[in-house]
Amino acid sequence: MTHPVRIHVQDHGFFVTDRDVNTPFETMDYCTGLAGVMDSAALIATGIDRGYVEVTAAASQVQPGLDTEQWNDLASWEDVAEVSLYVPNGHLTVEQLELSPLEERPQLPVLSSGGPSYYRLRMHASGRDRHYDKVVDQSGERFHFLAWPAPPQAPLIIKAGSRCGYGLRMTPLASSAAVAPLPAVKDEAESRAAQQRNLPRL
Repeated sequence: MTHPVRIHVQDHGFFVTDRDVNTPFETMDYCTGLAGVMDSAALIATGIDRGYVEVTAAASQVQPGLDTEQWNDLASWEDVAEVSLYVPNGHLTVEQLELSPLEERPQLPVLSSGGPSYYRLRMHASGRDRHYDKVVDQSGERFHFLAWPAPPQAPLIIKAGSRCGYGLRMTPLASSAAVAPLPAVKDEAESRAAQQRNLPRL
């Protein structure tokens, strides 16, 4: 995991996006409660209206597991979900909505480890209820993003614990496509069984 980078937020959001792609806001889907997802970008939904949040990010070549150790790591996060993004230009990164002429782009890793392809993006968030809809310099909000090459799949809600996320899932901009949250599990075998129960039926 990288060291946290402070990202400036405006209008309740920042991007995880491929470079030089269209971001048609009218197509955004908030069904995970974590982001407004488009084909090649996700508008990450923050609790604060304006200010700074801390972000870490990492790229993987394979799908990270959700075994006992990883489940324990999720304890510090209130909301965790996965979405699929098409990355035609092979440059999936964390970006602010706007940069002033003197600002540099966020110094976080490129998330598209395999170049142009489809990617699965796992999003983690915590602290979004703390200063909801306020302008705060030190918000205490944290986000972590993990991406790996994978065919497109339905959105998956792994953990849903914030009021902010609940409100977004209830908006008209949220579809019913997200898979239900996984229940708490005690061991790896039970975790796998829970994941199987949440696979969409074709």
